[in-house]
Amino acid sequence: MDIHSLLSSFSYLAIFVLMLSNGVTNLPSSQIVYLICGYFVSTGNLQFIPTIIFGALGNTIGNTIAFLLIKKYKLPLARKLLMVDEATFDKVHSALNSTFTKRGMWWLFFGKLIPSVKAFIPIIAGLANTKTKITLFIFLVASFIWATGITSLGYYFGENITLKSFTIVSLVIGSIIIFVVYKKIYKKLR
Repeated sequence: MDIHSLLSSFSYLAIFVLMLSNGVTNLPSSQIVYLICGYFVSTGNLQFIPTIIFGALGNTIGNTIAFLLIKKYKLPLARKLLMVDEATFDKVHSALNSTFTKRGMWWLFFGKLIPSVKAFIPIIAGLANTKTKITLFIFLVASFIWATGITSLGYYFGENITLKSFTIVSLVIGSIIIFVVYKKIYKKLR
């Protein structure tokens, strides 16, 4: 079954499960799910508020699961998820810890709102051993903002917005941000 069929058959339950999966594994893409949901809202097949609530709660619970798993199993699981060698991972882990010490939880919040970057935020939060209650609150607020924004795009642009153009823009923005963060981390490692 594709996302259209799942939403047509199971509506809000499908949104919750898809976004739960996205929160843990980053699949399927939240942008794609919310754009389709927005289109369904525009046709009257879904309602806006329940769509946002079920999506944001599913994503928050999924992010929480990923965060708590990383917090418990730390480095071995994170290294597997990020797919980097041990030396690179140790350098990145050290730089991330010093960044969180200086800038704190704002990095988590804004990272959850940036395409491509948001996928790594639960891993980073778990590695940085952030406070659980504050982290979960940030996940919840950012998930509601993200769900509202992308669903609104799907609602207003409907069939006129293409997933390809949205994905390209998301990847470009995410790549620029990852490059800037990488440069900052690289400077600290020198």
